[in-house]
Parts: sequence; structure tokens; C-alpha cells
Amino acid sequence: MLDVHVVSHTHWDREWYHPAETFRQRLVALIDELIDDPPPVGQSYLLDGQAIVLQDYLLVRPDQRSAIEALLAERRIEAGPWYVLADELIPSGEALVRNLLTGARLLRRLGAEPPPVLYCPDSFGHPAALPTIAAGFGLPLIVLWRGYGSARHPAGDTATWLAPNGDQALIFHLPHDGYEFGSHLPADPAAAAARWRRVRDELAPRSTTGVTLLPNGADHHARQRDLRSALSALQTVAADDRVHASSLRAFAERLRAAANGIQVPIVRGELRDSYGYTWTLQGTFGTRAHEKRLNARVERLLLRDTEPWEALAARVRDASRRWLLDEAWRALLTAHPHDTLCGCSIDQVAAEMELRLASARNQAEGVRDDAIAQLIGYDRVLARAMRDSWQPIIVIRNPAPRARTGVVTVEIEEFVADIPVGPGSGTSSLTPASAQREPRVRVPGLGSLQLLSTTLEHRRIESPLHYPDNDLVRVTRAAAWAVNLPPYGIVSHPIKAERRSGARPSEPVATERDTLRNGHLLVQVHDDGRVSLESATGNRRIHSLIRFEDQADVGDLYTPAPRPRDVRVQYRGVRRVERGPLRGTLELSFRIAAGARDRGDRVADLSVRLSLDADAPFLRVHVAGDNRGQDHRLRLLFATDVPQPDEWADAAFGPVRRVPLAIGVEEAAVEHAPPTAPLHRYVSLFGPDRGFTLYSDGLAEYESMSDGTIAVTLARAVGELSRNDLPERPGHAGWPTATPAAQCVGPLAGEFGVHLHGPRDAATSAAIERVADDVLCPPVGFTLRAALAVPAPVQGVELTGRGLGFSAMKESDDGQWVVLRCVNVTDEPVDGSWNLPFDVREARASRLDETPLSELSSTGRSVSFRARPRDVVTILVR
Repeated sequence: MLDVHVVSHTHWDREWYHPAETFRQRLVALIDELIDDPPPVGQSYLLDGQAIVLQDYLLVRPDQRSAIEALLAERRIEAGPWYVLADELIPSGEALVRNLLTGARLLRRLGAEPPPVLYCPDSFGHPAALPTIAAGFGLPLIVLWRGYGSARHPAGDTATWLAPNGDQALIFHLPHDGYEFGSHLPADPAAAAARWRRVRDELAPRSTTGVTLLPNGADHHARQRDLRSALSALQTVAADDRVHASSLRAFAERLRAAANGIQVPIVRGELRDSYGYTWTLQGTFGTRAHEKRLNARVERLLLRDTEPWEALAARVRDASRRWLLDEAWRALLTAHPHDTLCGCSIDQVAAEMELRLASARNQAEGVRDDAIAQLIGYDRVLARAMRDSWQPIIVIRNPAPRARTGVVTVEIEEFVADIPVGPGSGTSSLTPASAQREPRVRVPGLGSLQLLSTTLEHRRIESPLHYPDNDLVRVTRAAAWAVNLPPYGIVSHPIKAERRSGARPSEPVATERDTLRNGHLLVQVHDDGRVSLESATGNRRIHSLIRFEDQADVGDLYTPAPRPRDVRVQYRGVRRVERGPLRGTLELSFRIAAGARDRGDRVADLSVRLSLDADAPFLRVHVAGDNRGQDHRLRLLFATDVPQPDEWADAAFGPVRRVPLAIGVEEAAVEHAPPTAPLHRYVSLFGPDRGFTLYSDGLAEYESMSDGTIAVTLARAVGELSRNDLPERPGHAGWPTATPAAQCVGPLAGEFGVHLHGPRDAATSAAIERVADDVLCPPVGFTLRAALAVPAPVQGVELTGRGLGFSAMKESDDGQWVVLRCVNVTDEPVDGSWNLPFDVREARASRLDETPLSELSSTGRSVSFRARPRDVVTILVR
């Protein structure tokens, strides 16, 4: 006998083929109806596993807050645990955690808690660490659909999913039709009998426990009008089974109890394969690529350059800004729903997403700057009132939990002229002759400076009690040699009026017209534009590191459909941009044109900057250009010297191994499996005696080829939300709509790091993680012109333990703790410690949701712990 739980619900894409405001109007009507006629006690209406729908509703109907709170308390409506139903493969693991923390915070304010289910009804695949995330929030069951169910998975609907660190969760897999399987149940007896036969034929063969779910709802659907009659008709024809209106909570509790008494199959790894079962939709990682890059950069800003400084300021200066930080995260998370971040929405949705990402960036920078000012003791009000005492200083922050020595990019401001604003300002001189002289500065405490660029700009000194002081300043961007920067610390140095030589690196960069060299790497640009890369020892050489590939793409926003076409890549020369000794840069120019040589259409003009820093073991590759083509896919290909590689790619909470997926002919007739995959910070290729890692600053799609080539999508230009004529995926995946802005005509950019290293072992894994920080989170310096003194160094937080990668440092949601999290990226247990700039009164292990667990050993300012292989370790300190 089947125990069939009928759960009434809506699947609510917050924005998709309409903007959010249009869908919100429908949402208000839907929830108004639930308030007027709520489900009976013991039943629920599920608001799609996300709490943002409650926030959206109450923004319009704040008068209904008490009614919403009552229905949540009685569990007659259910929401959460997510804040938004996010894409799960593009955001970082920390962003998924912030998503759940934000959802829990919103529900707590309404006096509610979510069902004990990580509800993922339509995500385009799932990360290998999702069981860890579920366990970290006390959610023992994951309900999912896409990404699972192919012939390579167990046949049943229930399994145990093991994360890389051994955490586990029970999963329940939705039917072929997913969350819509039980929509529009008929009340007519004959129709109900026919429908039940189809339902049972689907559910019974797959039921592992006898407990199953029949979701009654669909996209943006309100509650079925004749649901009571339809349920009665279904119960009549299903006399041999128990069919009953239920809730997601009741279903989860019953399923777990039933699974507890039997042995269910075990699955591991990422879930990105539902071919032959339902569309997996793994082709969105390159769609609207510039937006995914912007999202990744804002995420990194929040995680690495805002949260840690805010947490330190809150702890050592008693200056919490967590409410402002929460709002910055909220703005970012509203860009994470799968139709939004995946890029498969109308152009208006994409444009509004970019505005929200920009808002999150602006908020994050403001919180960061205020926290740093607090940490170094800079008082804006006092400084603004004491202009005669200003002493310009360089402030350098190291956003990594280890001491670092190396090249730092600094911005040095020199006062040129006061520029008044307001009545009488029309006669002021804007560019006095003195502004044109070459800057001559030195920064005692730093090594030698290498000037990179100089501009004249207007900069303001601001205070909450004063009008801004507006000045014309000379801004010199320079490379400086910094020694032993404290881990997650801040150091300050005065700026003097003349430039002198200082300490230099042991292995400076040597540059010539077409070569770069430091103590690790040799880069040469050949006459035909070929770039060769060689290790300093000469034992490794890549003869042609980069090339461009451009293909026609006749696909839509969900599915790429690349086709070969006649394309010419014209090399247009190289110039030396930065000479060393701290940074050397060569810039190559290319033009890509499609069609016949005499009448070809220009696709893109591109520049590639190759940069080496003194003593750095990696090469930076920065690509920028202007996409002019339509209906095409432009990729940058990196050659490696690791053929037939073992492939490991960074993902949520640590790297995962990926192997090529081969699907059957019948599966491919429904949907092709693209060879591309999601790209987080890096992808590594390993051979028996060597390895190669490519780092990306946010472009989210790559392909690893059997010869060792890695292709990264720079731009995927298509103009339709959905097409139904693609061999790669016959049928519409969304509502057909023109999306001309998705042709991505205009600027494109990406920044990469290339790292040659050894084969995969614990030491190499640790080195890859260190270099990821150096590529993506370098130390930076800025000028504080209104300083009244040179602040003492700010000692930050240090993480020790080989292979432990920094994941988070933040103020806890309740403001009582500092949250420290790291990931063991190795396959071995690791003993680690956090060394802190304050005495530790208490330290506890913690869940991801910041629930304190067992007490940990602490000595003075140090907390020790042991990390299991591939573990995610969260610690609370105060």
C-alpha cells in the first residue's frame, strides 16, 4: 500500500518571463486567498520552500502580518528554509549558507520555523556538498528533481546522499513531471480514475519506502479551486492506498521513519545527471557570462573583504554593522534564483539583477571602509575639522589568514588643488600646471615602488557633520614590495614627498619587448602571436598557451547549440606595458572576424594582458574587449601539458572530481549532455608527475578536453529565451521571448591565473588553495589623505594547518560570537588552529546555522581543532 501525501503548493519563480513586480501582484492575490480561506488544521499550503515570498507579500500588505504569523504558527502555510530558491551550482557554498541564514532570520521575525526539508524542486543540478549544508541546518531530508534520476543512479525515489566529508542526508526524488505531477487533479470520478492509474503507475514502481509525495501545484499557480472535491474523488478510486491531504513537514517525518527501517541506496558526488528522466539544463553557465562574473566578484567582496573586517571591528572596537551587512547580502541573494542568476529570463529581469548586484557591491564597500576606519582609529569628524594636521598615509589590508610578502598594488593620492563647490566656484582653477608634473613619492616601510599609471581625479574628504572637502588629486597607481603583511591585518605607512629606492624582491621581473621572466616562469610572445610558457627550471614548456575559439550558436538561453563557422583570428601585435622590476606586463591585440576575408563581419576586438609579479608562481592573464557579434560563442582556450588528465574543479566547499559523462542515444534524443561544467575559483588538471591549475575571477563555464585543453566561455550571445527546434533539446524550456540584450553586445572581460605545479597530493592541494588567494584576494593599499597620525598595525586572524582553506569570518547572527570557518581541501585529517587578536573566553564547535555544539580547547588567543578529510569546520569564539 502506498502512503501518498498530497501537498498543495505553488512553484514561485520570483522573476522570469515577467519582472518581479508583475509576479508579486499575482502573489498578493494568492496569499490573500489563503488568509481568507486557510487550509484545514493538519494540512498546509507550501510557498515553495523560500521565505522571500512572505517578505514580498508583506511589503504590499503589512496589515496582514498578524494573519501570516498565525498561519505559520499553525503550520497551515509553510515556507523556507531558503530565502530564495537559488541556483545551487553557480553560487559559492558560503552564499548558499547566507541564503539559509537569511531565510531563517526572516522566518524567526515572523515567529516561524521551516519544515525540516531542504526543498529544491527546480534547481538545475546540485553540489556535492549539499548534504553538508543540509546537515549544518538540521535538515535531514532533501527534496529535489533535476540532476538526478538517470540510468546511472539507483532506480528508486529515495536514497542516502553522502557528501565528500561523510555528512549525509536522505533525498526524495520527485516524479518525471516534478513538482507539477499532481497539478489540476480532476473531480470527475471517471477522470479521477484515469488520473490515479497514471499517478500510481509512476509512483509505485519507484517507491522505496511506500511513502511518497504528490505535489499539487505548478508555476505561479494559486491553490486549486475544487481541491477538496478532487481529493475526495482521488481517495475513492485509490481505495487500496492511503491518499490524503498533508504537509511537507508531515511527509518528511513519515518518510524518514519509513526509511529508518530499511536499507536505501547510497549516492555520492554532484547531482548533474537527469538525462533520460527530465531536462538537466546544464547549459546555462555561460549565458549572460558578464553577470555571473559580476555576481562572483561581489560575493568575493562580501566574503573576503567585508565580513572579516566587520567582524574584527565588532569584536575589538565594539562597532557592529551586521544589520548593514545583512542588507547587502539580501540584495545579492535576490540575484540568485535559478532563472535569474542562470540568465534564462527576459532582458528586464537581467537588467534589474545587475542593479541589485551593483547595490550589494556599493553596500559591501561602504561597510568595509567604515570597519577599516574603525580598526585603524580614524575619526572622520575629528579629521575633517583639523585640515592643517593632515598627514597622508598608505593603508594596506591583507585579506588572507596568513602572513604575505610580495607585490601589492597601491593607490597614492597627492594633493594638487582645493576645488570649491557652490556659489563662487566658477572661477577656480581646475588643472594648475603643477598637476602635470610627474609624481615623486616614497612610502617608508614599503619596498621600492614601480609606477603603473597616473591620473588626475576629484576626491573628497567626508564627515557626517561637515560638507565634503573637494580636492583635485594626482592618483598614482603603483606596485610596491611589502614584507610580512600580518594575516588578515592592516598596516599603514606615511607618504613622503620624494621617491627613493627601498627593499627589492630576490627574484624581480625582467621584461623585454616580447618576454617576461621571474624566478618561476618564462613567458614569450612569438611573431605570430603564439604565447609560450616555460618553468624556470626548463622541465615544463607549453608551446602555445592561449588561443581563441569562436563558433556560431543557434541555441537559446537554456541550451547552447554551437556550430562551426568560418572565423579568422588576426594577431595585431604586442607592446610592453609594465617594465618591472615588480610587475611586468605585455599586451597582445587580436581581432576576430567571421565570414569571407574581403567582407567579413567583425566579431570582437580583444586585448590580452600577460602579467608576472616578482616571486609569484603564477601568470595573470587578463582579457578585455568589445563583443560585436551575435548568435555566437566566444571562448578562450588554455593549452596545458597534462594530456588525459584527472580533473578536479573547485565547487561549493571544496574541489570535486569530474569525469566525462557519456549518455545513451535515447537520452540524447531528449537532451544532449553538454561537455561544459560550472567554474568556481579554479579547475585543476593532474597527471602522474605534474599538474596545471587555471583560476578564474568569475566567468562560470569551462570545458576540459581530453588533450588537456581548458576552454572558458568569455561570451555566449543568443537572442531567444527558449526555442523548440534544437536537436540539443527539442521543445521549449521556457516561454518563447526575444532577448536581444542577451546577445551581450559590448564590453567583455575576464581575469585568470595560470599555475604549474606537481601531481595531486596534500601539499599540492594546499598550494593551489594558497595561490587561489593570491590570484583572487591580493593585498591592496589606498591613501588616507586626512590621517592625523600613522596608526599602529592591526593584527588580524591567522589560520594554520596544511590544506585548510579559509571559508568565512563573520559576526554571528545573534551578535554574540565571531564565526570562523575553514575547509580541508585534502584527503587527509589535518590539525589546525585559529590564532586571534583577542583573548578567547569561550570556543565551541558549531553547525553551519551557528548553533553552538561542543566546547573546544583554547589557550590564550589560540583555538585548536582537527578537521576530517574534506571537512567543513565551523567554530564560534568570543
